[in-house]
Amino acid sequence: MFFGFNSAVKGLLASQRALYTTNHNINNANTKGYSRQQVEQRATDPFRMPGIGFLGTGTEIYNVQRVRDAFVDFKYWNETAPLGEWEIKKNALTEIEKLMGEPSDSSFRKYLDDFYASLEEMSKNPSDLSFREPVRENALAFTKHINETAERLMDMLKEVEYNIDMKVKQINSLAEQIGALNRQIYSQELDGKPANDLRDRREILVDELSKIVSVRVSESQDGKYTVSVEGISLVDHLYVNRVVFNKDGTKGEKISWENGGIINLKSGELKGLMDVYEGDGENNTYRGVPYYINKLNEFARGFAEKFNAIHKQGYGLGETREGEGIDFFVISNWNEAAATISINQEILDDVKKIAAAGVNGGLAEDNTNILKLIAQREDKEFFTGGVSQGTPDDFIKSILSSMAVDSLQAKRLFGTQELIQKNIETKRSSISGVNLDEEMADMVRFQHVYVAASKMISTMDMVIDVTINRLGLVGR
Repeated sequence: MFFGFNSAVKGLLASQRALYTTNHNINNANTKGYSRQQVEQRATDPFRMPGIGFLGTGTEIYNVQRVRDAFVDFKYWNETAPLGEWEIKKNALTEIEKLMGEPSDSSFRKYLDDFYASLEEMSKNPSDLSFREPVRENALAFTKHINETAERLMDMLKEVEYNIDMKVKQINSLAEQIGALNRQIYSQELDGKPANDLRDRREILVDELSKIVSVRVSESQDGKYTVSVEGISLVDHLYVNRVVFNKDGTKGEKISWENGGIINLKSGELKGLMDVYEGDGENNTYRGVPYYINKLNEFARGFAEKFNAIHKQGYGLGETREGEGIDFFVISNWNEAAATISINQEILDDVKKIAAAGVNGGLAEDNTNILKLIAQREDKEFFTGGVSQGTPDDFIKSILSSMAVDSLQAKRLFGTQELIQKNIETKRSSISGVNLDEEMADMVRFQHVYVAASKMISTMDMVIDVTINRLGLVGR
């Protein structure tokens, strides 16, 4: 008697649960990383009636499944790491360009031009102290600019080091969270039903991780979830293999596993930071902050040596002596030449010590030595060896051209990678994202089913009422 009633109740419950799922989708339309969910519905087992056949028994919701494409996720994680790497490099090179200040009134070329312009003015009247003082002041401004640039590059190196440390800590934190979610998901899916919202949370963490390092994700048939970095498991289901940053380690071996194994980074923000932190440009390696620090030190040493070699041959105003004179530039720490180059204290105290004259006695109008210093600027062998050679201007141009090429490459690769990533993200969103128009259409559809099922229950109620309460009244 209650056969049809039970079928109607099943339809009512199925449409009600479908409405609950639609409501959940609508509520999470703006939730980051949320995957649209849909109910999986099927007809219940039919009832065999002898002599009649099989009668349907209604419907049931047997699962609520996320709408997700594993291949699109793989592509997303695979392309996010290069995006993070080139974003870091682009930003770092932009910062270095600002430090170099080219082209501007506070650039190396400008300070160098001012220094040599003051030397030319002094050569016109070397006996007048007012012509000598601008040389000292412009030389002082030039060396201070080199000092400040070197110090800012060193500060930038410390900032990069700090960011590396933070990224390593973030990797370990994300790995711990993924491991904890693995435990929750595994325990809740023992009955075979997916823990959809927990899986979304886990994949948000993988999204974050994939930008820092290149990751590969795999899940076994029994639900064991593994996240690997460069072929080694970072998260092996419940076990987490932590990453360590050893800033005192040798080049290329500063990032390792806690058991000592070296991580050979291929891409990601951490790879970009390590290239910026370690890149010295040797053997065609990346040109990071150390490269520009080394070049600046090379320039300071070479410029001081060449300039001093001629300056020592000359004589200050009224100076008489035997042997070589004094250096114009001094460097207190040869390994950190750019940060420690300065003007000889004797010249700072007395501008007469500037060796303008070329003969002993330092005749007042003798400018032969200072003319040699001015002409030296055009010496094609001022700097020799290596890529950066030629005049001081050529050396600076070489550094700036390397920086411009690297910066342009970083911007182009970042732009290309960003476009690829946006296309994948759009496809991912089209598959897994919540479309409110579709959800509203589903809501109306499930509502109609619900109303129809409720009317069916009312109809069955009337049938049962007539059957029980009204039949058999005649003859009582």
